[in-house]
Amino acid sequence: MDTFAPMINLLVLMSVLSVAAERLANLLKLRDPGLREKPRGAREEKERERRIAERAMAVSILLALVVKADFFEILAHLDAPWRTLGWMRAAGDATEGFSVPALLSTIGGAVVSGVALGFGSKFWHDTLDLVQGMRGTMRGATNQR
Repeated sequence: MDTFAPMINLLVLMSVLSVAAERLANLLKLRDPGLREKPRGAREEKERERRIAERAMAVSILLALVVKADFFEILAHLDAPWRTLGWMRAAGDATEGFSVPALLSTIGGAVVSGVALGFGSKFWHDTLDLVQGMRGTMRGATNQR
């Protein structure tokens, strides 16, 4: 596996999840007339933007919880981070049974993932492009030797 592959795996997963979170948040925004229509005043527009951002963050955290996107577990399995998703898989892996600390750790990791997803798909896509560019530069430098 090349040096950049684990980072690329993480960024691709985060990009996909953040696109899903944005689509869900946009769907909710379009269903709320108070958020979908721009107000006339600057102060009201700032308030509208704040409410949209809060809703987007809440949706991101909820999505991460629903799919069990535990950021700490994802970081521990960068070779295939998508395999860490899903509550059923986690329940099937439990050998010692239910553990409250493990559940709280998973929920905390999902909240961290949700906050990270709240950065938006543009952030994750731009970061992926940056890593891909660095990877290409490193390959070019290696080939010149």
